[in-house]
Amino acid sequence: MEYPSFIEDQRYIGMDATVPEVEQLRAMLNNLTRIHLLTADKFESFDDLIREYLLAGIDVFGLETGIVSEIKADETYRVCDVVSPLDVLQKDQIFDLNDTYCREVVRSHRVLGFPKVGELDFMNCHPVYQNLKLEAYLSAPIYVGDQLFGTLNFTSTTPRIRGFSNHEHNLIELMANSIGAFILLRSKNEKLIALNERMKQLVGYVAHDLRSPIGSIISLAKLGIREGVSKERLQSIVNTMIDPAEKALEFVSSILEYAALGSGKITLTKSTVSAQSMLEAAVKSVSHLIGGSDITIEYNCTPSLNIECDPNRMGQTMTNLLINAVKYSPEGGVVLLSAVDKDGECEIKVENSVDISNERENYGSRKVYGSVGFGLDIVNEVLNAHGVKLQELKTDTTYTVAFTFPLA
Repeated sequence: MEYPSFIEDQRYIGMDATVPEVEQLRAMLNNLTRIHLLTADKFESFDDLIREYLLAGIDVFGLETGIVSEIKADETYRVCDVVSPLDVLQKDQIFDLNDTYCREVVRSHRVLGFPKVGELDFMNCHPVYQNLKLEAYLSAPIYVGDQLFGTLNFTSTTPRIRGFSNHEHNLIELMANSIGAFILLRSKNEKLIALNERMKQLVGYVAHDLRSPIGSIISLAKLGIREGVSKERLQSIVNTMIDPAEKALEFVSSILEYAALGSGKITLTKSTVSAQSMLEAAVKSVSHLIGGSDITIEYNCTPSLNIECDPNRMGQTMTNLLINAVKYSPEGGVVLLSAVDKDGECEIKVENSVDISNERENYGSRKVYGSVGFGLDIVNEVLNAHGVKLQELKTDTTYTVAFTFPLA
């Protein structure tokens, strides 16, 4: 597609003999200074930033309407904010991308300026032009990193007789880049805040989950060093110490495992695995938890379902999910485990009833999952490494987790 060209600045200045060259140059410098100061300013919110950019752009470019848009993957166009005398344009409106001038910016991935849309054969039949008669159009793509976020665009019902200059091209590009940088920085800040909150939770988990087993070990050790303790009593104390020691070791191992998974230091060793064998092994690994209780595990697996995965990591994942299901099931509860063919994929599901009277109001949340506070995070990390997403469904009486693997 051949789009209108931007005009070289000196030629653009010479096209208006009514204004002295020095005044036009001074105006260009003032506009550049204004935009530079705007991009260097600090804004508390995205809404504040785009509002100021739109007001400045309308003034600098001499156009009536300014819009910052967000363009979704399904090619919908959302108006993040708009400053316009046109009542038909409102914030948060949704349009089909093809029903906007900005479709050309998305297609070309560059700054575009249309001085008079009515003279462009590929645009004068556009529904926006037919309905609103927007003649002048100047727009730049907004990128966040290397991903297109949307556009910064300005329009007017009055055509630009002289066209658009290279100077204006550079100004709107600078503004769009600054908006993209703000969004990227905001995203990074939000991630840092989330990580900081996660670290606070981790400290809480360590303090809570290690205090009990270590306290038990210390108390038992003090009993063992008392004078006159018989050999049989000492043996009993040592045996009793094993359980809290193993729990503490499990907790520390989980911390290290989560840290390694989160840093990407652990790589997957994939092979073709029988879904039925994986489920049977997981059930066997938690059999000690249901011994002596009336909780039962029922599982249903379609024969001959194979998936491509790391058997050790997925074995750990299934065990974690089953441990969680067993621990939070009421007496007499049933844990349902299944692996079935669903639309040509292997769907694995764990479902259990929840005892809502058992003070488990946070069941299924990241805060209390499993024997370790961040067990669900470990499960998610393993599944994410496989390119698989965990789905959760919670009701008043049941809790279900499910994920799907392509069939091998």
